[in-house]
This record gives sequence, structure tokens and C-alpha cells, in this order.
Amino acid sequence: MRVSAPARLEGPAFTPLVKMLATTLVLGMVVYGWRVLPQLLAQPSSWLAWVFLLMMLGFVITCFVWILRSRTSISETHIRQTWFTDKQVSLADITQIKLIHIPYLTWLISPRLMVKTRMPGTMVFQTADPQVLAAFGRLVGGRSPAA
Repeated sequence: MRVSAPARLEGPAFTPLVKMLATTLVLGMVVYGWRVLPQLLAQPSSWLAWVFLLMMLGFVITCFVWILRSRTSISETHIRQTWFTDKQVSLADITQIKLIHIPYLTWLISPRLMVKTRMPGTMVFQTADPQVLAAFGRLVGGRSPAA
């Protein structure tokens, strides 16, 4: 009897420690910003400086939220990672593939799959899920991700 593999594997893109470090950094920036806010308000500054500051704040918050929410999935036909703008590549379009994985540091550095496609460009997919990582390894080895 043959057991069929799941059609799609999915898991978090970033490790819990990376999420915790991102949270610590963002909280540190919030505390620092709160402490220097009275000094910023006391100084004369242009509206453009405030627009820039608010844009940077929006950028940091957006990246932080997506580090917490991002998920990576792999199926028989595609690799996909959710982000502010989702990334997706068809396995048929991949021309070169490389897995960057440091086995004893996966708790700190999320393993990532770098793929070059027929269209000029490189895409990077992070994963913190052991099953998705195993599927990435099978793909790099030239086998089906669900094998």
C-alpha cells in the first residue's frame, strides 16, 4: 500500500527566535522614540522631516508585522511565501536553485532557498518549518518536493 504525500506543505517563514529578536528591536525603537519625542517636538523642523519619520515608522511596522505573519508553502507545482507582496514561483520556471542552511543555527538563522528563474531575477524563500525545509532539500536534490 502506498501512502500519498500531502499536496502542499506550509509553515512559518521565520523562526521563533527571529520573531522574538524583531519584537525586541521594535520595542526598543518604540521606547527610544518615546524618550526623544519631547526633544523632537521642541525643535523646529520641516513638515517634510515629519513625513519622512512617519514613512520610516510605517516601513518598520509593516516589516515587523510580516515577519510575524509570513508563511512559506511548497506544492508539486509552486513555491510561495506570504509577505506585504506575496512571492510565488512555478517549479517549472526555476533554472538554478540553492539551499542555504546552517544545521546547528536554524534556531537563529532561518534556512532559505534561493531560486533563479527564466525571467531575470532571484527570489529568496525563508522557512522555519522542518517539513518545508525537507521538501526544499528534496527539490535541490532533483526530486519531487512531496516525495
